[in-house]
Amino acid sequence: MKNYKRIAAGALAAAAVLVPSAARADTPYAQASAKVEMDGSVSRSKHISDVWHVSKGTYCVAVDEHVNLDGAVAVHATPVGLYNAARTLSVEVGGAPCGWGRDDIIAVYSRVASRVPADTAFYLTVS
Repeated sequence: MKNYKRIAAGALAAAAVLVPSAARADTPYAQASAKVEMDGSVSRSKHISDVWHVSKGTYCVAVDEHVNLDGAVAVHATPVGLYNAARTLSVEVGGAPCGWGRDDIIAVYSRVASRVPADTAFYLTVS
């Protein structure tokens, strides 16, 4: 059991070191990307038509007509900034808060470790 914990800790440390540099990189092969601030505003984007902050910890990102979210598509959200509690981000294509069943919208959910919604700035990439 201790070996699993050590391996997991090592993997998390490696991810923490590698992710920030990847998140800052240009996304020439991504279908869409955006840097979304805590309030839902967008500071940079590619093929994103709209972003709105639905409620605490819930964001909706609409992609433009150049992006195909059907089939095997990788959608990744990475937190940006420092917070007093760790953040967990999850994504859902066509989520209920954003208009259930719409195939051009990605719902992004941000939570702290206790599963409480928390506002978070993040990078979103669609490959």
